[in-house]
Amino acid sequence: MSLSVSFEYTKDVGLTSTDQDRNKIVIREPISGDQKKYSPTELLLMAMGGCSTSDIILIITKMHKKIESLNVTMKGERLEEEPKLLKKALFHYNIDTDASEDNVVKAINLSLEKYCSVTLLAIKGGTEVTYSLTLNGKLVKENEIPKLN
Repeated sequence: MSLSVSFEYTKDVGLTSTDQDRNKIVIREPISGDQKKYSPTELLLMAMGGCSTSDIILIITKMHKKIESLNVTMKGERLEEEPKLLKKALFHYNIDTDASEDNVVKAINLSLEKYCSVTLLAIKGGTEVTYSLTLNGKLVKENEIPKLN
């Protein structure tokens, strides 16, 4: 599958990225530092979270289980020195489902270790990835390192 995005900087708007379907997003760039725009690292966290969430929805659904709600919160930490790489990424999954804890943990680990290409790229780049899981209102996993058994 081929993907295409473009970038354009103008003094009035700033840095705009456009995808092949003409969807646009304005990105924070260093000259304006406009905090109302997304930084590239925030977009990376969004991509990691969106990729993993999509995987988990698909995996749990293929298990013939229902998801009542799924919320993912991402926290990241960058290195202080240049290049300010993403040092740590914590996923906190809050899922209400009829899937068992074992099946939800399996879905998370499959996503973070096998299917989510964005997270896999971050891991290969040195990002330490961990996750926590609140399942049906109960915290069942905290600061876990993803691993396939």
